[in-house]
Amino acid sequence: MKTVVLLQKAYGAYRGRLLETIRSEVSEMVAELDTQLTSVGTDKKNHIIVKIDGEDEEFVANALAKEYGRSLQSDNLVPNKTYPGQLIDVGKVGYGLYSDMGVTDSKRLDALIPLHRLREQLDLHGPLRTISDAFVLVDYLPVEVNITSIDLYNNRVEAEFDQSTLTRISEWMQDDHERLLVFGANRGQIENSLKKTNHREDIYEIEQLGKFEFSLRCKRSTRASGMIAAIGPRLRGVPMHLFIPEELEAKQNAKT
Repeated sequence: MKTVVLLQKAYGAYRGRLLETIRSEVSEMVAELDTQLTSVGTDKKNHIIVKIDGEDEEFVANALAKEYGRSLQSDNLVPNKTYPGQLIDVGKVGYGLYSDMGVTDSKRLDALIPLHRLREQLDLHGPLRTISDAFVLVDYLPVEVNITSIDLYNNRVEAEFDQSTLTRISEWMQDDHERLLVFGANRGQIENSLKKTNHREDIYEIEQLGKFEFSLRCKRSTRASGMIAAIGPRLRGVPMHLFIPEELEAKQNAKT
């Protein structure tokens, strides 16, 4: 039997349903192979754990890692390399942001993006809360970070946003479409909620940021706040965040 810890997480009010989504997809993946799925669960940090058994388990493990992201061992971290992850514990400390890169052999080894580096990269000074609010840097937001230093003895890894993440932020800011970020639901749940409330036509595009993290790009005539009012009651407990370029630009200009 082989245990595979994935980078992707299942969390929140619909954690069970998200795990069922993974179970269904993995079952379909192994249907024609000499491997069976024995269990799907999560670790303490909500990373998905898949247990498989059979002759083709190594092949399946590699396929899972490619599809959902692979967890890491601390010894395998490399400076000046880019790693995908998700922001966690935003606002709990004032000296920077942490990105969970899926390191599984350490209780707490997440990449710290120091406040001074955030200020440089985003060209905005002020406290962390101000910067987070001005760019909608929130828990579960998928990001890519480039590691700048590793100190395993002191259990400390520092990083900065990779250019791909900075480009996404910049493109969203320059876009004249409002966005609603929805984290902790599968695509089917979002589509059904939009259809049942007769708002599917108000969404220009559903962009997938992670397996269960989405950006709903509204049509120009649609307010993202209206989308929260519409689908929020159907997805109770699911984190939703407004990304409204005009309002965010005002916040940024107020602090420059």
